[in-house]
Amino acid sequence: MNVQDPGPGGPAQLSRARAAPAPVVVVGAGLSGLVAAHLLERMGLDITVLEARARIGGRIFGVAAEDGRHRFDLGPAWVWPEANPRLAEWLRTLGLALFEQHSDGAGLVELPSQAVHRHATGFVQQPPSMRVIGGCAGLTDALRARLVHTRVLLGARVCGLDAGADGTVGVEFESGSALGTLVASSVILALPPRLLASTLRWSPALPGELLQRWADTPTWMAGQAKLLARYAEPFWRAAGLSGSAVSQAGPLAEVHDASDAEGRHAALFGFVGVPAPWRRRMGRQALVDAALAQLARLFGPLALEPQAVHVQDWADDAQTATAADAQPASAHPAPLSTALPAPWHDRLHLAGSEFAPDLPGYLEGAVGAAERAVHALQRQLRMQAAGAPD
Repeated sequence: MNVQDPGPGGPAQLSRARAAPAPVVVVGAGLSGLVAAHLLERMGLDITVLEARARIGGRIFGVAAEDGRHRFDLGPAWVWPEANPRLAEWLRTLGLALFEQHSDGAGLVELPSQAVHRHATGFVQQPPSMRVIGGCAGLTDALRARLVHTRVLLGARVCGLDAGADGTVGVEFESGSALGTLVASSVILALPPRLLASTLRWSPALPGELLQRWADTPTWMAGQAKLLARYAEPFWRAAGLSGSAVSQAGPLAEVHDASDAEGRHAALFGFVGVPAPWRRRMGRQALVDAALAQLARLFGPLALEPQAVHVQDWADDAQTATAADAQPASAHPAPLSTALPAPWHDRLHLAGSEFAPDLPGYLEGAVGAAERAVHALQRQLRMQAAGAPD
């Protein structure tokens, strides 16, 4: 059975049936999982990617402008090529260009009293923050487009892993109301540690202290929410404003110009400064109303006339956050060990961004974690080949 196209009967045909064996299964079609799949396909391996969402991208997510060519980022938006060499190389390989975050003009500071102070310049970072032309989703789309032989199954939530006596791993997944199993020689898990600890059944079970360590590791940005307001034009620039602001009044704690490279598709986005429990009590419409009133205080009455407003609350995304992520992490997680006990250590490889050797949680970390996991799998295959009988 082709697991990407279950046929006229749909996913129900997978119920308790073992699909055709897949030598390598990648769990998660975010940046890390797609980089891993791309590298594995180049090695000539047969790959199946299982993704719980109905889309690829993971924490990379954008909403399309009217022309469909630009997507406004509601997940990660910035790249720092000097500090992100792995990511920069992938962008070059995929032919994706960058532009500098717009910061020309005055920056604003809003006090708790809602008084607004204007500063002569915006809040420029060094090295400069760069953005992907067309939006970050172009990165994962380009990786997916280059997968020729790899099967990508969306809407397939992995729920259990079974270590077989023959050295394989049974990967159990739900697809709609059906349950399917793939048999893999190796598995790359491109998921945050908290999801590994809380959403998977492991047979045999992992040590409790390892699961607790994963459960204690925040998923970067999982407790955050972003609000984006789209406008007919970047009207704040005509007033000499950069579109950047910081606020102690809220509900947006930090605001930036989110327009495209040419300013044809105009937008402001802000990080919501109140925690998830408060956002839930407040409700979406009250949050939007309060945020637009704040943008009007900062940038003038035209801010009250958006073409559209989008709110992405990552704390409510079950494929990103757990209940423990309701309070945003105050710092980036420290790099985690990828060591696993027997019988898992030579069958599973951990590739979520929080497992990265450096910059865990960032896009750079996702790439680094994927590359390290694939290199570990390559070493495993070489050792198996060296030990194979003639």
